[in-house]
Amino acid sequence: MKVVYTPCLPGATVHGSTRWIGDTPIVQLSARYKQNDIFWFTFFHEIAHILKHGKKYVALENVDYKDQDMEKEKEADDFAVQWTFSNTEEEEVLSHTPLSEEDIVNFSKKFNTHPALIIGRFHHKGLLPYHIGRRFIKKIDLSNIE
Repeated sequence: MKVVYTPCLPGATVHGSTRWIGDTPIVQLSARYKQNDIFWFTFFHEIAHILKHGKKYVALENVDYKDQDMEKEKEADDFAVQWTFSNTEEEEVLSHTPLSEEDIVNFSKKFNTHPALIIGRFHHKGLLPYHIGRRFIKKIDLSNIE
């Protein structure tokens, strides 16, 4: 497998894609969102396409296109959730509200995940105000990697 980083082109909405070149699976990630929580969710989402959807399925994230299979997209989302911060883990965290940053850090240690993955999910779902946990959401910059 090859993982390829692509700088985000102005106006481009794609932040991840998968395809096969011969027998080599390609995961391509862009700098579209530049945040650790989104980067890792997208990475695992794309890995799911490689592992589960075969050589003929080409996936483009954040773009509507003719051959997009919403069932496969949901399956890839579910895979990424399971590998980053599962629904069961989410339920456990949410049973301990109100949440402090310290609580989130403790849960992240318990679940062996990064606090940004918990915080990012809760921000995305509107379950946590955006000002809470922002210090854990780190910028991703892969432009210097060779």
